Amino acid sequence: MLDTIDKMLELLKNKGKTQKGLADFIKISAPNLNKILKRDPSSNRKLSANHLLLSAQYFGVDETYFSLHSDKKPVSTIKVVGTASCGSLEENHLQEDRVCLYNGDNFKDTLYCVVANGDSMSPEIEDGDEIICDPDMEVKSGDIVHYRIGNESAVKVYLYDDDAYMVQFIPYNSTDIFKTKTIRIDDDEMNELKVSKVVAINKLKFNNRRSRLKMIGRS
Repeated sequence: MLDTIDKMLELLKNKGKTQKGLADFIKISAPNLNKILKRDPSSNRKLSANHLLLSAQYFGVDETYFSLHSDKKPVSTIKVVGTASCGSLEENHLQEDRVCLYNGDNFKDTLYCVVANGDSMSPEIEDGDEIICDPDMEVKSGDIVHYRIGNESAVKVYLYDDDAYMVQFIPYNSTDIFKTKTIRIDDDEMNELKVSKVVAINKLKFNNRRSRLKMIGRS
């Protein structure tokens, strides 16, 4: 289990924060904080409960995260950039000032969130779920991805077909409305295409009756 200092060092690295900024925020001198984080035996300073509370606020994590008895992962906020179709193609709609929560591994500032619109990826992704995406991760066939081409924004399963020289974005529930998107590698659309791997899904609806009925063949 990570101790308090390990947790602070990890957050300083992962969130791109500085020791000077942390020291100023929790009202301790930068040299003293540096000694504490280096576990310098000459330091006679310790971080108080108030220091730890302020540190949690500085990093944007749960206020109990720095407790020695806590094994919680840090809870971070990620900006919601818009909606993503889980059905027919549609334009992206911005979600002003909305954020979602994320406590997964490898948080970084480039993560973003889109809100699912439709049920073509049901039951794994339902209408209204928050979909957290990493634009930096390598995407492989079989991954769920969020792709964008201009204002077109959708979430489907990624498939790269080298033999056919094309990529496809395939919904779980294929219908006349929920169609597979196919792009040839040499198509001009490839120049506009942006693909991000889905790394987490916040389930926001709990009464998914329609999905359950569909799974048992009673929809």
